[in-house]
Amino acid sequence: MEHLQHQIKEELEFLKAFSEIGLESLSSLKGLRMYSSSRDDLARDYLDEVYIGFNSTLDEYFFEVYEPRQVEERRRIVALDTSSTRLAESSKGVIVSIKGAIVTRDLDNSISIQTLGPFLFYVNKTNFKKILREYSEFIQYSSRYDFYINAQRALTELLERRMQEYVVEQYRDSIILFDGCLVANNFNHYKSVLEKILRIAHENGNAVIAFSKTSFLQISGSYLQSIYIEEEPPYIIDLTTSLKHYCDHEVRTLGRVCLARLSAGSLGYRVDVPIRSDIPTFFGMLLRSDPLIYGYPETLILAHDYSTFMRLDMITLQTLLKRMDVELLYPEYVRDILFQPLDGDYR
Repeated sequence: MEHLQHQIKEELEFLKAFSEIGLESLSSLKGLRMYSSSRDDLARDYLDEVYIGFNSTLDEYFFEVYEPRQVEERRRIVALDTSSTRLAESSKGVIVSIKGAIVTRDLDNSISIQTLGPFLFYVNKTNFKKILREYSEFIQYSSRYDFYINAQRALTELLERRMQEYVVEQYRDSIILFDGCLVANNFNHYKSVLEKILRIAHENGNAVIAFSKTSFLQISGSYLQSIYIEEEPPYIIDLTTSLKHYCDHEVRTLGRVCLARLSAGSLGYRVDVPIRSDIPTFFGMLLRSDPLIYGYPETLILAHDYSTFMRLDMITLQTLLKRMDVELLYPEYVRDILFQPLDGDYR
């Protein structure tokens, strides 16, 4: 546990309480027998995507198409991402680990990377309200599996919002890249936190752009990424007006929802920007300041890579649990028994 505490950097004071709560939750682990989880990671898109379907075609709704403006101004790029994994679970609770990364590209193109965590939490139906506080409202479950999924989801959201608050307060006149969408469900606390983040970003002159790697938005049965128009990339399609009529009542879009196709032959991405954004200028500065890989910002790819749990991370964390006198059981999986000679370690 001392090793985990040493990972908190002095300039990231906001993480101390987060870490201390996690360490306190581990105190009740001694002597438990738990199963090593078969699910390595919680896909970030599961947390953010809004399922919305249109009943007609794109050209029957009002939308605007923008081209990125040619600008000379370059800005610092700050990208952040988080990931989580369920290390072990039993009838009594689940052990979740969370990790984050902040990647900064300065005006001289130098890159700095801060990794946050991994943080460990033992969550059960007795302590989850103390650990998550307002975010415990996310925990709605009808089975143990739902409890595990939602506990992991809420903890990941909690770290990500804390990181976003930190970044928009610390940086000025930068482009800040989030992973996911600028949406909030009907929990007042969650909505107010995201509104605060966007307000502070605006006050500090930051341009917030949120990229989703996948999207389940559909228009007449076609997914968002498959939509093309008769223009050569780069272009951005603003779908906000159309979406207002079809958005789930439990979800509030706190920005403008766009389809961005930023390089020839690249995929299209759902991209959210704050309501008052100058879309052509925002994306013009992004293209001037950060290289794209398949139309996706390089710094955001790095943030994803450095926040993702590697096999060595998993081995280290499981070793730590064993030293805390947790007995880990490794169940046999039918898929492994039947197919491992053919597909190796793929699961």
